[in-house]
Amino acid sequence: MTRVRRRIYMRSGAAMLRASVNLTGPNLPAWPGPDGTGEDWRTWIDRAWADRSFRRAVSSASPELARQVGVIVSGRPLKLRRMQRAALSVARYANRYVHRSTPFGWFAGVGLVEFGAGAFVRFGEGHEVCARVDPAELDGWLSERESDAVVMSDVDVCVNNLARVEGNRVFVPSEGDSRFSLALTSAVALVLKTAVAPIGCSVLVDKLSAEFPGVSEERSGALVRELLRVRLLRSAMRAAATVTDPSAGVPALTQTTAGTVDVRLDARVRLPETVSIEIETAATALARLATYPAGTAAWRRYIERFEERYGEGAEVELDRLVDPVSGLGLPDGFGQVEEPPRPMSRRDRLLLELAGTAAVEGRRSMILTEEMIEELEAAAGGPALVPAPHLELCAQVQSRSLAALDAGDFRVRVLTVSRAAGTMTGRFWHLFPEAASEYATLPTVDPQASLAQLSFHPARVGADLLARAPQVLPKIVSVGEFRHVGPDVHFASDLSVGLRAGHLYLTVTETGDRLELLTPTAINFVWNSFTPPLVRFLAEISRAATPQVTWFDWGAAWTLPFTPALHYRRSVLAAARWQLRARVLPDRTAPLERWVERLHTWRLGVGAPERVLLALDDQHLHLNLTLNLDLDLLRSHLSASRTAILHEAPPLDANGWIGGRAHSVVLPMRSSR
Repeated sequence: MTRVRRRIYMRSGAAMLRASVNLTGPNLPAWPGPDGTGEDWRTWIDRAWADRSFRRAVSSASPELARQVGVIVSGRPLKLRRMQRAALSVARYANRYVHRSTPFGWFAGVGLVEFGAGAFVRFGEGHEVCARVDPAELDGWLSERESDAVVMSDVDVCVNNLARVEGNRVFVPSEGDSRFSLALTSAVALVLKTAVAPIGCSVLVDKLSAEFPGVSEERSGALVRELLRVRLLRSAMRAAATVTDPSAGVPALTQTTAGTVDVRLDARVRLPETVSIEIETAATALARLATYPAGTAAWRRYIERFEERYGEGAEVELDRLVDPVSGLGLPDGFGQVEEPPRPMSRRDRLLLELAGTAAVEGRRSMILTEEMIEELEAAAGGPALVPAPHLELCAQVQSRSLAALDAGDFRVRVLTVSRAAGTMTGRFWHLFPEAASEYATLPTVDPQASLAQLSFHPARVGADLLARAPQVLPKIVSVGEFRHVGPDVHFASDLSVGLRAGHLYLTVTETGDRLELLTPTAINFVWNSFTPPLVRFLAEISRAATPQVTWFDWGAAWTLPFTPALHYRRSVLAAARWQLRARVLPDRTAPLERWVERLHTWRLGVGAPERVLLALDDQHLHLNLTLNLDLDLLRSHLSASRTAILHEAPPLDANGWIGGRAHSVVLPMRSSR
């Protein structure tokens, strides 16, 4: 280990602890297996369901599963396969109940982490619970109210600024990545003009009636209510995303047990400064290993097109720029559900060589040296000229005890890296107002720019609470929501885009003030079905020419059946990973003994351990491949997905310092340059 420690990133403000609420799960009986009878499965489910805390957690997370379990334990006769599927679902939740640290209802909560001399941990039982109405339920209630002419007579409405006029039609974002289209009639054109700023619903109806005297007031009102239904209009009843509880004022009858729960942990945790330094070092290494040190290929092409068309120093109104006819539209991939494939690069070839060497030598891990990092950095086109100004790194701190932690005997296992500070922590700011204010001091790419908070509704109703965060910055940029005009409130129509020194920037057209937007949501922008493309554009544009820092990206080597763990100092930047294809094992109709035997042969052949983490999107199931229950969970996954991504599990004593509790730490960081 070299003595030189490079740190491009430094801790900024309070860190967030994410930890399981429970240390132990339900007392599960032996898994019935393929020979289990209906009564065996009913007994297993009944025993798991007897744990009151577990039952509450699952019922909150999946009311439908709770209903199914209720039917099963009641003794009603059901098909065997239906009971087996329910048992597998309950088993997955039981696994997450003790192994998941990602905040999720009653399963895991959040707290703050201190850094200082002497590690310290205390967990109590007085966790604070913040419950809010389920977004889908609230949306249904609001939609019903918006269809009521009497109710809406006293409510303000405004045009959804995500609506776009194309020819003789108006397009409005609908659920997911779909759009609703309607004809641009004279009446619709009047609404677009009249309701740019909030206006009383009854006033808008009166204006339509006055402009079109041959149309009854009832029909004018019906048009306005239809425009509310298709989201061309937004009503004041739909709270902006800076309101953390959108159900305020909703009648008590909608406060059902199916609501969304956030838990503020009754905990105090202090970590040594050495852990903070190690996480800063890991973040620096990942920044240097970024696949795109000067921005993604799509953004680089967009910047080139902007310069060719408008030139350096030009400022173009945002609405005109993103128009696909009169402007440049959006960068490649913004209107697609998935990113386009990328060509093989020199970095890909180096990583293929690294992974192949580890496989040939039978090594489960590789130690990254400074020379290797420099070679990969150069292959990607780095070093970066301008670092990303801020980010968040989420990691597990591994140590067998508090004493070992204090002695420096620990590892940091990187779990993920966010695009910006506030990404993973923003939706919990309402629980920690004392920590949220620190985000106002984050640096910007452009020293002349000031930070503003981007506020928007996600494209899927179910994700609404993921995009809600209290206002912590003086200025707001509002997209697709109802919001009153104010001196520090800006809309897309107020903004322009300019280019200076290879960087695009946002500016307020009227004043020339430059803005960089902080977007406090963990919704993945690449999933365009969850985020309006304009939101992604605004969130990324100021940082478009800076490194896109993420967890370690294996590039083309991701397709290999095995990639080794990458260690750097005391950090695990990437865990060892195996791809298991269903085709290498017998199908689900084969006897379990034969399937397990083939799995064991595969595992020995590729060097996979007994304990692994099965990747499910951005979450993991902790599996012990010697246990029948866990084997059935893996077999069920392979039957549905045909491929299982398995990561090496942490050591058994990795969480010893925190009493065995599943956890992760999110550290906001700022560039030191």
